[in-house]
Amino acid sequence: MSTREQILIVDDQENNRLVVEDHLRKLRCDIHGASSGEEALEMLSAIKPDCILMDIMMPGMDGVETTRRIKSLKAFEEIPVLMITARDEVSGIQDALDAGAVDYLVKPVEPTALLARVRSALRTRHAFQQVRDLNQDLLAQKKELSNFTHMVSHDLKSPVVGAASLFNFFLYRLRDDYPEILEDDGMNEMLQRIPDTFTKLLSFINTMLDYAEAGRVIGKQEMVSMDKVLSAVVQNFEYAVNEGMVHFEKEGSFPEVWCDPVRMVQVWQNLIANAIKYRGEKNPVRVSLGGGLLQNGWKFWVDDNGPGIPDHEFENIFQPFVRADHETEGSGIGLATSDRILKAHGGIIRVEPKPSEGARFVFELPNPI
Repeated sequence: MSTREQILIVDDQENNRLVVEDHLRKLRCDIHGASSGEEALEMLSAIKPDCILMDIMMPGMDGVETTRRIKSLKAFEEIPVLMITARDEVSGIQDALDAGAVDYLVKPVEPTALLARVRSALRTRHAFQQVRDLNQDLLAQKKELSNFTHMVSHDLKSPVVGAASLFNFFLYRLRDDYPEILEDDGMNEMLQRIPDTFTKLLSFINTMLDYAEAGRVIGKQEMVSMDKVLSAVVQNFEYAVNEGMVHFEKEGSFPEVWCDPVRMVQVWQNLIANAIKYRGEKNPVRVSLGGGLLQNGWKFWVDDNGPGIPDHEFENIFQPFVRADHETEGSGIGLATSDRILKAHGGIIRVEPKPSEGARFVFELPNPI
């Protein structure tokens, strides 16, 4: 098959097709002709045109309907269509543009204008193909990275769990057989740090697995009481309440929503944990949990009175491994995981500016009914 660009001329008058073809020879493209809309549709798959020149008035299927049908086909919807019309047919141009045509020419076609319009259409087609190919490459790389992250995290988990178990057994035997070693304060302190390191490593691996699975593993969705979900989540932070780290408040309403309840627990936990982790000098930090109805779904928010987030961080805050405060420990994956979970539900999440101190995270879920 020729590697040159393909142009299709659709006109029921052979003389008109030959005139246009003669003008276009300077472009060094492969030029094809069709005498009707029906014939043009049959030729599409065989020649895969890069540009179509379409007469409006033709017997049978006219140019407007032919254009509409071409644009309805996924494989050909991006092909630029230029309409060619007689001066007394200009009233039909709006219909042609509405059908998907990108431009038009009036008969008798002026060669310079014809060449300029076709060159412009071919450049547009080429640019569209480049963007489409780039998007496909990015999607493929994103999928590959997600698969790699999942594989590495999953494969790391078993040996880390095994190593932690072996160390606990070693420590147990050490206490029984060589208690004098543990009498050395420095040695004892060092040995006690190792289980904490294993715990942090496992926590990071689990966080990575959550992120890798968040956008692709959504469980059974059902109508769930968000009030019950939130009560369970708040209970998980009872330790933080007892230690004076956080004070919870609720506002608005928490109706039943359509979601995967397990994943929705993750979203709330990530947002609340984020508020507690970055509370700064606030002890306790006030965390307000709110919710309510939208016209086509539900809206919820987590509002705190901590140090807040700089405006320039808003755009990147939901990217993986991004942290607003680099001095605070953390993987920087929690908000990115919440973002992926909500997108998998057809929802959105955003951070909103606050006139006073603190941060406000808002997420929305659609009503599928």
